[in-house]
Amino acid sequence: MKKLVIIAVALIFPFAGSVTAQSARNTSVLETMLLGAVSNMQTGNIDNAVKHLEYLDKNFPGNDAVNYWLGSGYAMQGKLEEAQKHLEAAVQADSTNVWYKDLLANILMSRGRGEEASRIYLKLMEEHPSKYTNAYTLTLLGNRNLGEYKDSLALDNFEKALMLSPDYAPAILGKSEVYRMRGNIPGFFASLDEMVANPSFNPAAKCDYVNQLLQHIDYNFFRSWGAQLDSLVSRCAQVHPTDSSALRLAGNWFYGTERKEKGREYFNRFEQAYPENLDAQYLKLQVMMDEGSTARELIDQCEVIVRTGGEKNPRVMPALATIGDTYHKLGQEKNAFKAYDRALKADPEYLPVLNNYAYYLSLQKKRLKKAAAMSKKTVEKDPDNATYLDTYGWILYLQGKAQQAKPYFKHAMLYGGRDSKVILEHYATVLEALGETDLAKSFRLLAEKKRIEEE
Repeated sequence: MKKLVIIAVALIFPFAGSVTAQSARNTSVLETMLLGAVSNMQTGNIDNAVKHLEYLDKNFPGNDAVNYWLGSGYAMQGKLEEAQKHLEAAVQADSTNVWYKDLLANILMSRGRGEEASRIYLKLMEEHPSKYTNAYTLTLLGNRNLGEYKDSLALDNFEKALMLSPDYAPAILGKSEVYRMRGNIPGFFASLDEMVANPSFNPAAKCDYVNQLLQHIDYNFFRSWGAQLDSLVSRCAQVHPTDSSALRLAGNWFYGTERKEKGREYFNRFEQAYPENLDAQYLKLQVMMDEGSTARELIDQCEVIVRTGGEKNPRVMPALATIGDTYHKLGQEKNAFKAYDRALKADPEYLPVLNNYAYYLSLQKKRLKKAAAMSKKTVEKDPDNATYLDTYGWILYLQGKAQQAKPYFKHAMLYGGRDSKVILEHYATVLEALGETDLAKSFRLLAEKKRIEEE
């Protein structure tokens, strides 16, 4: 029977273009051709089905069934934006069709538009409770109630979801949030332990949640609940012993809370398991910087990062920049400038290198025209960066353009320039050159105060 359908479809579609305008509007023709397209889709001939559904959409605009199936076909091709457009048209044409709404919500979820998808699913849940009451929709409802500070209703939703699916991690996570909002910290950690111990929950999402939690704790919370936090982090790495996100989380946590030896153990496991992972190599570089490695060792590690990622990889640009900065600290300006040239060859618009290169040239009072051109790019691309504004303003001053330099320093004062002794001193020098001695003195005093604070 299936072969006969395929043959029938093949006979119908080649002549679709020759159908007269009058007959093309005939309902039976539309239904026949639509059936053929759907048959093609169901037998895996997606491209052919989409081609003929596009023909139908052109000749029968606004038809809900055509929009639904065309949206389905686009989704199968990975064209999610087009799929969403046609599913929305289908829902608009027939707002009572459950399948149209269901697929639209699915597409929205796939495009990262979870809030819109959730609204559709919750509406479906209200309209068709027997079909849409499941762990997923109950958790959506719980999250909505949680967002409206209806914690009792939210907890009820999450517990119902867990009755249907005891290991459904999003519901476990929602339940833990209710406990957190209520200040029930033991309950909060008990729920989180359950979520972390669940191996089926995506480890990256799990670690991201734990990391967000760790980012917002204060010292008092750490002092009271540090053992539970340690347990959460360690359990992540225990349940997912080779997962990069779990190893990175554990390394950052223990190293950042001054358990550096334990942190290094996780970083080493991360690097050994993923030697080609740039995050692992950058973490190694950060530890080396923190622990006082020699300049040569730092440069060598940066070269490892560049070789690992490839010279043209945007992610190696910080390593290329660090090579130049490290040579500058050594007083090897020639090597520093060669490193910056190398970095700019890979990415001519990389702002940190453009700024540092320009500033270090200005310190030598050489090639100021080149320095100004590089620095100008940085203030054009990032006009509120006080460091970039200072560099460009200072180069203009060195070129004898104090009047042109002044507005850049004034702007820098609005965006953090007052926190920098160097920027304050530069501004005072520019003001002195313009004869504004009283204002210059005030900025000199601010610079001196900042210098004393930093000693």
